[in-house]
Amino acid sequence: MAEDQVFQQDLDQEMPDFHKLIWMQLLFREAPERPSPQAVQDALAERFGEVDTVSTGGIYSYAVRRFPVEYNNGTVPAQVLMGEPAPFSQDKLDAFQRSQLWDLEDKDSFLAQFHYGMLLSDFMASGLPYKERCQLLTGWLETVLALFPTAIGVWVPSSGKLLERERLLNNPLKGEDRFLWFGVNVRFFNIQDSDDMVMDTLGMYAIGLPDVQLHFHGLDPNAAVNYLYNIASYLYDNDAPVKSGETIDGVDPSGTIRQDIQWTCQYEKALIQPPREVMDICPGPYAAGRRNPGGKKGKKF
Repeated sequence: MAEDQVFQQDLDQEMPDFHKLIWMQLLFREAPERPSPQAVQDALAERFGEVDTVSTGGIYSYAVRRFPVEYNNGTVPAQVLMGEPAPFSQDKLDAFQRSQLWDLEDKDSFLAQFHYGMLLSDFMASGLPYKERCQLLTGWLETVLALFPTAIGVWVPSSGKLLERERLLNNPLKGEDRFLWFGVNVRFFNIQDSDDMVMDTLGMYAIGLPDVQLHFHGLDPNAAVNYLYNIASYLYDNDAPVKSGETIDGVDPSGTIRQDIQWTCQYEKALIQPPREVMDICPGPYAAGRRNPGGKKGKKF
């Protein structure tokens, strides 16, 4: 893992630690034609059961009865939205975001072929239990991919993850965990003028869970990638049960997670933008920097 770009940290930007809407964007070489609203409803019903069409204008929207959300004035089903195909600008992904597209061998060439995009999202779904919301988002994305065979990429802004169509459809995760394949990314940064590295997850915050952060040196970054995905999966599966000051299994030099290695966890502000709460793991002999609940500003990476 390597990037030779230098970025100035900016933790003054505002970003909520929870997303009322989670957006996904299908990417195309040429402008696609949307199926009829009824065809989309039928495909959704095959996946989720009873589905009602809410809007068939510029935005298609559907209420999925399987996912009721309780509000003060009653219970309504969560919805999914499909926007109109529109020109896609390469500027939507800046240099900082492009630096973390680890799932692509040649990210610039892959991005350069896209000229159209189509937005998908959930709606009125933020009140769902997070795993149900993730089931809805995953099912919606996979349903739409089947309806649009010319979609060859998916960009998820909340996780900073860009996946090729085949990679997304070959999701190796099962059940509720399938969301993690596109909804969570692991990022990697070298701290300028030091041997320190920071790795973190991005995307857990969008569904109300903490992202995970590791500030370290002397540990193989590839081992750290697998470790962070495993910890994120554990937090997702168990509703983030680890509290500040508690320990979690660490890894040995080979990257093997071991119960006899215990690393202390602390909730604090993220070292790397966007601003959000993370579960920082102090990796024992590999620890770098000072653990600071107030976070740090101005680092270059």
